[in-house]
Amino acid sequence: MYTSRRGGRGNGWSESRKQKSVPHDVNSGEGALNLPVISATVMGIESHPKQPHMYRIILKLIVDKSSLVDDEQELPGTPTEEESALAQLDWKDEVDALITGAQSSASEGETLLTVHEDTLVGWRLLKGRELTAEEYETLKADEQKEDAYKTALGMLERKARTTSELSRALKRKGYAPEVVAGCLERLQARRMLDDSAYAKRFTEQRATGQRKGRMLIRQELLQRGVGREDVEEAIGELDGQVEEESALHLARKRWPNIKGNDRERKQKLMAMLLRRGFPSGVVRSAVQQVAASSVDEELESDYDDNDPFDSGYSMEE
Repeated sequence: MYTSRRGGRGNGWSESRKQKSVPHDVNSGEGALNLPVISATVMGIESHPKQPHMYRIILKLIVDKSSLVDDEQELPGTPTEEESALAQLDWKDEVDALITGAQSSASEGETLLTVHEDTLVGWRLLKGRELTAEEYETLKADEQKEDAYKTALGMLERKARTTSELSRALKRKGYAPEVVAGCLERLQARRMLDDSAYAKRFTEQRATGQRKGRMLIRQELLQRGVGREDVEEAIGELDGQVEEESALHLARKRWPNIKGNDRERKQKLMAMLLRRGFPSGVVRSAVQQVAASSVDEELESDYDDNDPFDSGYSMEE
């Protein structure tokens, strides 16, 4: 049964194909020649089949081979490294080679870069356009930024994140710090990454949905990397009545399950509410209301049990 080896293990045909047809890839990784790019020429342009507003640019690279030392130069008639690798291919490598070749529009000596349509128009990347080495490196950096931007959008679609959380997530995926910084700036400029708005939504959800107090909410926001100014602004907009109702609701729910005498029960309930982040004033008020309500209920229950008028007396008797 055929098992694809396109995952990158070993020195398969697909790796050799990439080195042969994409010259700038030869300048990275193990055994790289590190040949500097002198210039590049746009050979073709095609829309990306799966990514809207994205285009693939086919570039012909001119590299500087003068930096090769004598011991790296190939002798006449000596098989090249690629030819040696090809001679050792098995049938799995050949199948991978066919798949790889079918997916790439670049021929030998050419490479592909994926750019956004804004970059395409702004750079006037028409067929025949010549790029300097600096322009080529800038385009490569733009490609990485575009890929990081697409990845960031996917992360934000799955769940809301702070700037700090998104930055760490992108760096874990291997994007360079400058690429991550540019991606974050772009998202912030389009109001798709806003720590202030995140802090306000987070505060409201934690206060009403999870019955947490402002002190615990403040701590959680700071742990997520939100700036202190944004945190204090969000906490300041928290409705005090909402916080009081949350504390009272939580106190009423926990009070029946707390063991001990009246004093011990109050102390335990206060400690629990303080751990939930409620201010001391809100905690005292909630505990007093719950304790008083419990006493009233007990008195009412005792009164009902000893009611002399509830003895089943009948007027007819």
